[in-house]
Amino acid sequence: MRTTTTSWSAFMAGILVSAPQSVLGQKTPNENLVLADCGIGLGVNGGSTSREMIYYPGDVWTANGQTNRPTLMVNVPWNGAYPWGPQGAFATMPNGDKWSIWLNDKIKDPNAAGDAYHSMEPDKPLKCYSYHKDKVYQLADGKWCSSAYVCNHRGSPNVLTVKPGSGGGSSGGGSGGGKDETRITASTNGDSVELYETTANSIIATVRKTFKDGSTDCDQTPIGIGSKCTIKWKCHAADSKNNALGKMAGAYDLMAARSEFSSRRESKWDICKRPDTRPGREGQCQQYETKIDHYVRLPRSIDATMDNIPPAGSGRNPNVLGWMNYEITCESSAFACTICNAIGTSMGVASGSLGAGVTLGCAAAGC
Repeated sequence: MRTTTTSWSAFMAGILVSAPQSVLGQKTPNENLVLADCGIGLGVNGGSTSREMIYYPGDVWTANGQTNRPTLMVNVPWNGAYPWGPQGAFATMPNGDKWSIWLNDKIKDPNAAGDAYHSMEPDKPLKCYSYHKDKVYQLADGKWCSSAYVCNHRGSPNVLTVKPGSGGGSSGGGSGGGKDETRITASTNGDSVELYETTANSIIATVRKTFKDGSTDCDQTPIGIGSKCTIKWKCHAADSKNNALGKMAGAYDLMAARSEFSSRRESKWDICKRPDTRPGREGQCQQYETKIDHYVRLPRSIDATMDNIPPAGSGRNPNVLGWMNYEITCESSAFACTICNAIGTSMGVASGSLGAGVTLGCAAAGC
């Protein structure tokens, strides 16, 4: 081998973003996280039977005092102490969003008592308010959950996005005009992997191997993609009839075609094809042959959520139609900030064929 040369395809210096500025600044400005105690009075010594984090993409309460339906919920196991306090509470939602909450449990209603952070938008913490209200959500076993704290970006534990009397609720009418919007929002943390002799498109295409007829979930069996790596897909659709999984897979296809998403590298190796055996020239080469190896670098993981966004003033909350994520695991890999540096704050992806706007955001510590 005589020389080795490496050339990377150039990333875009600037990115044209087609998503609205409000979306780029914050993906979920109206979200609420309720920290709830469930089955109060039915637990040991009259305590609660479970503690839950309950996620709402919009309002918790309607204008008439009822509650909207949450889209995600996770149980917070009892670890020997009441979780809503200064020691911190940690849980991961079914869509992979990791939550961390720190509270001052001495603060009284309805004052700010702490902060909540989540991995899908780590630079936009929610302020948590002490707010005790009964019958916020009823579990499948009939037990009622009461709020202990409500976390959001809105300056108060209970703020309506519609005026009282306009309908409210998750299915009310309202006077807002226009049509519902379907939006697919994706995020990555900047970690990347490099794979040998493959393409980003072929790797992303593996998601369709995980679809099962009539199912709203992916087969989570890891799939080999070469370079001693596997890819594992997780996904869920609220309804098998809305083709949410197919549309989100299409969004991943569109992202894979973008230069901000992946990069290619060539390594050229000059290999001696005919060694020189003439006296006095041993160890030299009379003829070289160039061997070219191809590599692709892409994000190690991406999380995507597909939402239905009602028109402003409709009195209806956004609702999650489905979510999808993948994670690539390798025996050895080099992580880098290349992906985040290319994407920047957010990348809009042309998506007319999907009937849904697609935005890929990136947040990585130190990038």
